[in-house]
Amino acid sequence: MGSKKHSRRHVRGIPGRAPAARERRLIQYKERELRAAILHLRALERHGDVATVEERDQCFHEVRRLAITPKGLVSEEFRREAWPFLLGVDRLTQNGLSTTGNSSAEAHRDAAQVEKDVERSLWHYDVLQRIKESDRRSKRRALTQIILGVLNANDELFYFQGYHDIVSVFLLTLGNSKNTMQAVQNVSETYQREPMRSGFEQVMETTRLLFPLLDAADELLFQHLHASGVEPFFALPWMITWFAHQLKRFGDVARLYDVFLVTHPLFSLYVSAGVVLEAREKILRCERDFGTIHGMLSSLPLSMDIEKVIARALVLFHQLPPEQLRKLSDLDAGSVYVTR
Repeated sequence: MGSKKHSRRHVRGIPGRAPAARERRLIQYKERELRAAILHLRALERHGDVATVEERDQCFHEVRRLAITPKGLVSEEFRREAWPFLLGVDRLTQNGLSTTGNSSAEAHRDAAQVEKDVERSLWHYDVLQRIKESDRRSKRRALTQIILGVLNANDELFYFQGYHDIVSVFLLTLGNSKNTMQAVQNVSETYQREPMRSGFEQVMETTRLLFPLLDAADELLFQHLHASGVEPFFALPWMITWFAHQLKRFGDVARLYDVFLVTHPLFSLYVSAGVVLEAREKILRCERDFGTIHGMLSSLPLSMDIEKVIARALVLFHQLPPEQLRKLSDLDAGSVYVTR
């Protein structure tokens, strides 16, 4: 009998095992980098009076790099330390805003709407599905206190529906502390400054930039959307809540916040464009009917690949940066979208 021939086929193992192993190694490597960055951050906080501007900038840019690159800041453990730092919160010398007490809540112009929105909140994230009802009520009280505390501290900030979703992300990540209150105040007075004005005109004008951005990136896709009669306002809630209202997996929301906290205030527009571009083939297969396309577009965030969308948005940002994109709009020269 002749010798038995060996198959030339390679044994590939269990499907998905190799990618999963690579992802674990990536996360482990990222965690080592983050621990080193956090140690540096803590040292700067302890010796803040002697730390140089160059040292602070170096630490900021390292944390920023880690926040942008795949997997972001990885977990709550690192975000609890990094987010306040990125927002300029001095964790060792907290003054001013308090998370306890709310005696002026009833006097605030938006208190009633805040209460209504909070009462319906803290349900849709996966991490909240199995918590005790008493814990949910406790978190809602904290959420109300933080929102009204920030609004009462700055009467130029106006509440908008969806703001409670943003604040809930900080509450669930940072806990109920003065760090959280100050972080929310800082993000409200900078990144979220436009939605929190008394009018939504600048926000609406900014949302209109989505189609010029898509046109520059993919003319065929843009023409398909334009022919359906759909307007870009399906992306408005994505942009003003940083996708906190649309996504169910809290880890995905936190991952996006890692990026939004270290990029331009307009970056949520680029991410919105990335969501649409990643669904290109699905959209082009859809008939040019307003209702059909609008419904599909509105649900796109639920199925998006976060890392692919972020990567796509970063490419778009460099291809057509805000200073060029704003020339296509009527944005006010004083808008935070323009001046930052």
